Amino acid sequence: MAAGVTIAFALEGQLRLDDQPAWHEAVALVRRQPGSRLIVLATRPDGQRLRGPHQRRIEAQALASLRARLGAAAIPLLAFPQKSTAAVLAELHPLLRPDQLLQAQQSRLWSDWPLDPERFPLVFSDFRRKLDRPPEPPLAPPDLTGLGWTAGDWPEAWPRQWLAPVDPDPSADRLPPADPGPHDGGADHALPRGEPHGEPDCDPQSDPRSAFPFRGDEPTALARLQHFCFVSDGLRHYKARRNGLVGTEFSSKLSPFLAIGALSVRRIWQVLLDYQARYGADEGSDWLKVELLWREFFLWSEQRHGAAFHAASGLLNRQPDWVENRELFARWCRADCGHPLIDAQLRELLATGYLSNRGRQWVASHFINSLQLPWIWGARFFEWWLIDAEPALNTGNWAYLAGVGSDPRSFGGSPRRFDLERQVGLYDPEQTHRQLWS
Repeated sequence: MAAGVTIAFALEGQLRLDDQPAWHEAVALVRRQPGSRLIVLATRPDGQRLRGPHQRRIEAQALASLRARLGAAAIPLLAFPQKSTAAVLAELHPLLRPDQLLQAQQSRLWSDWPLDPERFPLVFSDFRRKLDRPPEPPLAPPDLTGLGWTAGDWPEAWPRQWLAPVDPDPSADRLPPADPGPHDGGADHALPRGEPHGEPDCDPQSDPRSAFPFRGDEPTALARLQHFCFVSDGLRHYKARRNGLVGTEFSSKLSPFLAIGALSVRRIWQVLLDYQARYGADEGSDWLKVELLWREFFLWSEQRHGAAFHAASGLLNRQPDWVENRELFARWCRADCGHPLIDAQLRELLATGYLSNRGRQWVASHFINSLQLPWIWGARFFEWWLIDAEPALNTGNWAYLAGVGSDPRSFGGSPRRFDLERQVGLYDPEQTHRQLWS
């Protein structure tokens, strides 16, 4: 190695260049010490469970894109997406010993508690009402000019698999076991320079019926953000359309990018502010802000409550009334529970990893109230199959519908349930979705 030190930057599941404070810190360290080198490690944060096949596919696409962009600057990226940073450092130790390690942080609107953690609200409406400072603005991508390695810097002893691309098509995956076991734990709207502003790229491996047909990389994420807010009329009509079931434009489709760290939530918020500065606030843009605040609420709530957040009895410490029918659960996992609407939703989930907001509520409510199966089983199944799974959001929503979470209606009564026949009449009167996934 050349003189100087080796700075390792662990991505911790944040697969982008935009809006990462630790990127800027790592670059500054390298520039301050002549002869130093920057190496990037694609690792997962401690506590993150293994991703399911759909999410791993778009994660691999994000990694491949990031590796190519760093490669153009001659900065190596070593990919270990299913291992923690500590495990990766132990594996690297015989051949590579970084002098300093920096780690990326999960994308949140606030880098520190937005409210007093000791008095963190149990209910979202209280959280939203008590917020007294705006989200933090995003940082631009770092300037990587002059940080590249020379040919002589590359150690000959590095195993080639460290630099090999990650397989984006984990086709060998199978269903998780039916027995789930314990729950383990210039322009005013300009995007970062160098990123495309046109149509997002589609993924040739996705099911042609998918409502999320996009690749998972950061350039595609930024293009989708631009398209939804400024090209299509999706954002303007978001509140009215967000309960749609078929197609790409009824909702933003930004959640998968957020889940794999290919997009910054603060970048989304800033673009929404830019949209409102240009066109004025409207129901669509205001409602998408609300959805981003829900994400923030669940992330901080999980951090506040720890294991209780994911426990079967939830934040209310109330054991739900359920029946551990493993045969019924196994059929449900195969999209064969016997209800045409629910089976269609599950077939879409298995084939694409995506379900609409309305579809998720139908499936979870039917699972909890009609089948009376343990909600933590359904939550774990969703976490494995959803292309946009984030554990805090997934558990928070399931616990909410199970009546053990943050739904104020359930504090003294029964959990919410949906009249499915009425819901079909409201949201799929022509049975378009059911026929698509029959």
